[in-house]
Amino acid sequence: MTPRVAVVVSQLGFGGAERQTAALLAALKGRPFEPRLVACLSSDLEPYGPPLVEQGYRLEVLPRGGSFDLARLARLRRLLHEERIELVHAVHLLASGYAWLAAWPGRSPVVLPTVRGAEAGPGALRRLVYRRMLRSCPRALVNSSRGARFMQEVLGAPAGRIAVVPNGVDFAALAASAQPAALRRELGIPPEAPLVAYVGKDSRVKNVPRAVEVVRRTLGALPELRAVFAGGGLDEEARGRLAPDLAPDRLRLLGPRRDVPSILAAADALLLTSDSEGCPNVVIEALGLGTPVVSADVGDVAAIVGTAGAGAVVPRGEIDAYAAALGRLLADRAAAREAVRRELPRLEAGYGLAAMVEGTLAIWRELLARAPARTP
Repeated sequence: MTPRVAVVVSQLGFGGAERQTAALLAALKGRPFEPRLVACLSSDLEPYGPPLVEQGYRLEVLPRGGSFDLARLARLRRLLHEERIELVHAVHLLASGYAWLAAWPGRSPVVLPTVRGAEAGPGALRRLVYRRMLRSCPRALVNSSRGARFMQEVLGAPAGRIAVVPNGVDFAALAASAQPAALRRELGIPPEAPLVAYVGKDSRVKNVPRAVEVVRRTLGALPELRAVFAGGGLDEEARGRLAPDLAPDRLRLLGPRRDVPSILAAADALLLTSDSEGCPNVVIEALGLGTPVVSADVGDVAAIVGTAGAGAVVPRGEIDAYAAALGRLLADRAAAREAVRRELPRLEAGYGLAAMVEGTLAIWRELLARAPARTP
């Protein structure tokens, strides 16, 4: 009998977890484990919501009506009952908490909570719900060893119930979509100019001001350097707050972009200055396109980057260390790219889309085997 699976997500806007969820759903379309329902706890549906509908998924939007919305919880519970769902794959702690409460009490549907980062958010009540959820669910899924430690140390999840499945990237599709020369032409960046990219939304944990300061320091030693920042909150309106002293021909603030592969492929290095990460997609994607990475030593970045020649991992608060590492990579861009290319077989084996999909399905099969038999 075909299993009845639902996916519950906090939102479908720009974000690494949202991109991973969309990739998983696209890969499962037409397969026995294709989910019957996708429930989104937000009206933020761009860019990943419309393609799911085009693929034929049932997408139900349950927008927020308050800090803790009982009506939204009741509607989610009703949807799970109507579709006779056996397994809920919930993305992010908020969606996991709602899914667990909607399924309570009882053993069906089984809820698989997932954690994509290492922050629980504010509120003692919310943390209490998360802790009880993780102690009662038979499995919890994370995408990094850092996430696993967070679930144990902060939220009290039993270590034996945590499964780690790293993010997965379709490297062939990624390379096919990248147009680095066209991107440089569009932005007026000469082919020979060294270029560093930052890709990510402007949030506290991403610490964009630190990235700006690294660019500023590097420009002092390498005046021909160009930089592009892309992501939510990083358009020209942010210049006065982030970098009023940097001219647009040195630092381009692009805002959200749909051509991220082109940006990453056009760059000579990716810069990541976050205070916290799990398994950042952007690092995997940059390396998959042959672009070395300079990153804070956060999450599983060091394991993803691999050999030192493919990038550098530095203490997150040391601006000079970032700038020095970036300068070393840019001093011999061809050698840095060659070092990244040597890492590609390892990256494809550990962080390919197929590995992520099959790792997730292995957990689904385990949980469904434990679930009560469904009445036809």
